Amino acid sequence: MSPTPNNPEEAEAAGREVINDLVSGGLCLALASGLAVVHYSQAGRLHDDFNRDPGPALLPVILLAALALAGAGLGLRGWIALAKARAFPPLALHTAWPAGLAVLLMASFLPLREVIGAAIALPLICGALAVLAGRGEAARWPVTAALGEATGLALYGLFHFGLSVPL
Repeated sequence: MSPTPNNPEEAEAAGREVINDLVSGGLCLALASGLAVVHYSQAGRLHDDFNRDPGPALLPVILLAALALAGAGLGLRGWIALAKARAFPPLALHTAWPAGLAVLLMASFLPLREVIGAAIALPLICGALAVLAGRGEAARWPVTAALGEATGLALYGLFHFGLSVPL
């Protein structure tokens, strides 16, 4: 971010970046906190004492810590930029709807998985997220949707067949 934007477009872009950092950091911290509660409330061998060899039980802890650190870093960067600007950038509804829609699309995976199955729900959601993310680009939306759906199928294949994770 430049310290003093020269024109209104740069000022608006800088304000969006501050809001993006604050919202992304908050979502990462909330997700890490929620997942930590779920992780540590589970019973079973995952939390048994393995002395000096934690084995695969250490991976969720590392991933939770990385997610929390990323969220804290993004939030801190947003608050520092906010303090330098000394004014909160205006948050207009027309700039906030894509983030809200993306969160709703991601939250719809579990209910859709129960109704139509993960093999269909994941590509549909990935296609919709790709169209949402690429709405300002020059590519046509059917191409963007197809690439998003292909990504969803690849993710399903990776988790279902490659990692044997039941979805």
